[in-house]
Amino acid sequence: MDDLKILYRSTGLQGIPMSFIFTDNDIKNEAFLEYLNNILSSGEVSNLFARDEMDEIQQELIPVMKKELPRHPPTPENLYEYFLSRARNNLHIVLCFSPVGEKFRNRALKFPGLISGCTMDWFARWPKDALIAVAKHFLSSFEMQCVEEVKEQIVYSMGFIHDGVAEQCVRYFERFRRSTH
Repeated sequence: MDDLKILYRSTGLQGIPMSFIFTDNDIKNEAFLEYLNNILSSGEVSNLFARDEMDEIQQELIPVMKKELPRHPPTPENLYEYFLSRARNNLHIVLCFSPVGEKFRNRALKFPGLISGCTMDWFARWPKDALIAVAKHFLSSFEMQCVEEVKEQIVYSMGFIHDGVAEQCVRYFERFRRSTH
């Protein structure tokens, strides 16, 4: 909790852009994922700060808010919203989780913000069946002037081509020791 307080003070009060990198190896207690889920879903962790800590933050934020938003009165509600908006704009969460196994699936079901509040980058090779399924999904509603068999072959070709590119990336790495995606 103390780390989250530091992050929120730095990003919301001081306006410092920060990235918080969190891997699945860092999970010591599953309850911490609830806090991350709240941050990713709404941008706040309820009751993170005690009332006196929040009052102190709001007092320090008054001159900053008056300078940036002169037409907004510095009421406690406005100051809190301003604090949260600064934290949302400046705090970036980087999650590094392995999708292998049941843990990722279970966590995604328990904490939907881990999926809906994130942009996913996959750095592992996709199976050819998955590539074909994605092509089929996106081309199913796409109107084409051809017979259905040709459309199915196009879908298969897209998966085949992407899989071939992945194979060439592996060969390129083996030859030149440089990764490409």
